[in-house]
Formats: sequence, C-alpha cells, structure tokens
Amino acid sequence: MSFEITEEYLQQGFTIPNQEWAEQFLIPLRDELQELEEADELPPLTPAISAFKQWVSRNSVYRMLVNLMIEQTDAFILLASGETVAAIESHGDTVFIPSYDMFFEMLNEIVTTSPAFNDTVMVGTPMNGLLAVSMATEAGVALFHDTLFNAEFKKVLDSWNVFLKSAESLDKLDIEDPDKIGSWISPTAYKAGVWNDMKYNPDAPGYGFDSWNSFFIREFVEGAREFKGESTDICIGCETTPWEYSDDIAEETEFWIKDTNYSLFDLFAGNRNLAKMFTGGQLYQGFLSATHYHRWNCPIDGEIVRSWVQPGTYFAQRPGQGEVTGTWEGTASQPYLGHVAARAIFIFKHEQCGYIALLCVGMVEVSTCYILPEYVVNVGDQPKIVKKGEEIGRFEFGGSTHLMIFQKDKVILEDWALRAEENREGDPVHMGSIIARPMYDIEE
Repeated sequence: MSFEITEEYLQQGFTIPNQEWAEQFLIPLRDELQELEEADELPPLTPAISAFKQWVSRNSVYRMLVNLMIEQTDAFILLASGETVAAIESHGDTVFIPSYDMFFEMLNEIVTTSPAFNDTVMVGTPMNGLLAVSMATEAGVALFHDTLFNAEFKKVLDSWNVFLKSAESLDKLDIEDPDKIGSWISPTAYKAGVWNDMKYNPDAPGYGFDSWNSFFIREFVEGAREFKGESTDICIGCETTPWEYSDDIAEETEFWIKDTNYSLFDLFAGNRNLAKMFTGGQLYQGFLSATHYHRWNCPIDGEIVRSWVQPGTYFAQRPGQGEVTGTWEGTASQPYLGHVAARAIFIFKHEQCGYIALLCVGMVEVSTCYILPEYVVNVGDQPKIVKKGEEIGRFEFGGSTHLMIFQKDKVILEDWALRAEENREGDPVHMGSIIARPMYDIEE
C-alpha cells in the first residue's frame, strides 16, 4: 500500500459483500488472469477496453482516482473485522483487485462473456460484483458520479451490449450442456423461477433465443399476466418486488442525505413544471431482479403526454450509504438512483386519476432504457392514446428499478403498495395487478 490504512479512506461501514459470489466468480477470475499474466498469455484487450484504459492513463486525475479506488478497495478489505478477515483468508484471499493493470484485465474478461446464473444476490450482474466495494470507496463515489468518466465508461458498456446481442453470448444457454457452471437452463435456474410462465423452446439451440439479450428480455406466455380491473383502475406495468412507499413528496429536497428523501425536481431531471404537478403526491418504488421479466407495459387506459430517456450514472451509490439490507445487490440505493441514474420517464394522463408518472431506472450493468419508437412523445407532439397492457419499452442487460408517482388527492393505493417495505422479502407482484384506484368518481 502506498498510504497508511485508516478508516478515513472508507466512506461506508460495509462488511465484505457476498463471500459466496466472490468465491464463485471474482477470486477464480482474478487467479486465472494472474496465471495467464505470469505465463505471458493474457488475451488482448478489446478495442473498447484498450481505448478506455488509454483514456484513463492519459488523464492524470482519472488515473489517480482509479488507483486510489483500487487501493481504498483493498484497504477496506484489510480493515474488515477479524471474523470477516479470517473467513476471507481461509479461502486464501485478502485483496480483490491486485493492480491498476489487472483492473482493466478483469473488466476485459467480463465484457467478453455473458452473465452467469447463480443463486447469490449478484445474479446476472458480474460487473456489479467486481465493483461492489470499489464504487463505495471515496474515490469510487467520485469516479462514478463524474459525467466525463461515465461517458467514457458507457463506451465499455456499449461494447459489451454488442456482444450480448450476438450469437456468441449464448454459451450459458447450451442445450448440450445444461448443467455447466453459470447455466441459465440448469435445474437451479428453473427452481429460481427464471422460466416461470415464460416463452421458450427447450429443444432449440439457445432455448430458441438468438442472443443472451433476447433471452434476458424474454416474454411471458399468452395469458400469463392479464391486466386486471376496470378502465378506471391503474395497474402495475412491470413485474415488481415492492421496495418503498412515500407520501407527500417534496418538490425539491436533499435526496442524497437520506435514502427515502425523494425530490421531484431531480427525479424529473430539473423539470420544474412536472415537479410542481406532482408535489404532495404519492410514490411507489419496486425492484426488478435480473432473473425476472424486464419489459414495461402500459399501466392505464389514457394518454402518454410526454416520454423521454434521461442519461445518467451507471454504478453510483449514495455517498455515505452504509451497509443495510440490500446494500450489495444495489437495491439499498434504489431511491437515490431514481434521481441520478439513466432512466426512461413517461407522463400519462388518465381521465379520473389525473397525471401519473412512470420512471424506469437502470441499475449497475443496465445501460439501456429503451422506449419503443411509437411511444416516444416529445415536447410539442400530440399525446399518444394507449391501452393497459401495451408494451411501451424495456430494460436491457441487467437488474433494474421503477417508480410510479401519483398526484395529490387523486388515487387510493392498494395495501401491498402502501406496505411496500414490509413486502420486500415476498414474491414479486405480478405485472397487471391493480396498484391504484381513483379517489373520486368522475361525476363527483
């Protein structure tokens, strides 16, 4: 280490994340790369990783921050409690990222393979597994909130996305070897619900998919998720695990101070008119696991009056997050990410329920929030008439979160949404379930 290891270098009070994940993926990956390095047989960096490394290396501030992030990551691990360190050392491991060069080699390995299935919290998100400690350090927080760094890092994610849309990415949907490590068609994956109610062909190569991404955005079988209720009811447009409910939402607040401080001005990317429209209203937030359905469907019968994709961060956590339930899979930072991460924003108009906002927020690996072209409504466009259940867009490449925001005194939310925090450990609420009903009949 090039500095004295002290607590001041750690901006969060974490314990070591998911040792099982580290044993299954990070440690073997790093050890394999170190062996290849010693044998002078490391695979060449992809053009995107090579360009990213050159950019970091030529910009001294970013080179400093990446080196500090690595040192602070390793310092954090060495400062862990005696019990945790003993557990790590029992597996022969004390340092996650050996060097500056190895950081890029590990990224290189990730972007040249498809995400593996496993039964840990890091399922389907290998880059999040690599960066789980790093992005929580002081240097990591600075890097992953930096606009210029994010723009360069997005080029890496984009190159990985190209691979994940290719036939080469089907290696973990191999019908000739369904039990291979990381297989998404293994008995364990079936048990985890990966294929529940989904369209697939178990006899076709790749289970009938032409790439890992086409598998990731797989569809439900016909009739599996009917949209319930009357035209006056609002349904949930995503397969959702409840996470948070909040009332009397502020127009503007310090959302970075406490994780449940929602700030409408920031959620709507600085649009003051939208913030005022929803001030004092209600908000529901839910989580989409990497193992579940990732398309978005229209929640109402009515109109889309505005929709757009807002660029943002990819691996940012709230400064001073601290370790709580959901820290390591990224779910603890969900409220914060709604304000800063890349997201698709829809504003709906309903005859009885007023205006309703849907924000589909990318988390960690997710770098694509895609609105179907016919549902993009720009400023000045005529509203788009929509029906409940119509597909309006999707996430690609990883786990995600979403928010629904309702105007003040317009709707009554269902009990499962009002008690979202109590329902975090339950099964996902099915897409198409009723989330809200109008507070008043239209005649009133």
